[in-house]
Amino acid sequence: MPPIAIGLLAGLISGSFGVGGGIIIVPGLVLLLHFTQRLSHGTSLLAIMPIAAAGVIGFGFHDSINLGYAFFLGIGSIVGAVLGTKLLSSISNVWLARFFSVLLLITAIWLFVDIPVNSEELALTPATAILLIALGVLAGGIAGLLGVGGGIILVPVLILVFGAAAPVAKGTSLLIALIAGTAGSWRNYRNENIDILVALKIGLAGIPTALIGAQLAMVMSAQVSTILFAILLVITAVSLVQTSRTR
Repeated sequence: MPPIAIGLLAGLISGSFGVGGGIIIVPGLVLLLHFTQRLSHGTSLLAIMPIAAAGVIGFGFHDSINLGYAFFLGIGSIVGAVLGTKLLSSISNVWLARFFSVLLLITAIWLFVDIPVNSEELALTPATAILLIALGVLAGGIAGLLGVGGGIILVPVLILVFGAAAPVAKGTSLLIALIAGTAGSWRNYRNENIDILVALKIGLAGIPTALIGAQLAMVMSAQVSTILFAILLVITAVSLVQTSRTR
């Protein structure tokens, strides 16, 4: 039952906020199924793939994916995911938990900082393409190392820096989660760092709720979305910090 419950909640969060769902799956595997931090990250990356795919379909139905951005982000994310999965095997479980928690807290704080936001989406230029590839490497690295889709970085940056509308940022982010998840999961499989059965249970359970979440994202105001997302990140980070102290 725990994997199904984790998948249902992860799918809803994924579709609603444009993240892969790893911010729910990783703590769920550690706290409920007592996975090691490393195994939870590898399993999560595989589990988010069907969830992200469902979300992409939901956002694509509303034409809320920037394919131009996704192309360059995807190139970078493949490189980053490979690098991230290499690092995963060399960092201790305790430090993985701490890195993950710090990342969540920084992202939550960032969402409440009053940063000037571009009112218009940046056009694709050589300079923009380079920035997108670099951002993709960062997101892919986070995905491979921490077992998340990278949306906790991509969504805020696409909105604040690139001027993307919130639904477009979320839809594009989920497409990158799918790309990075594919590259990273293959590496984790070769490193025997995935519980495939649990990943499939979580991923399949999250498909229907990801579709529901994508519809909610279309009607949710930007302010409500930001507040709920930040609260979720803080709660998740605190839970993981407390768990890491016992490891």
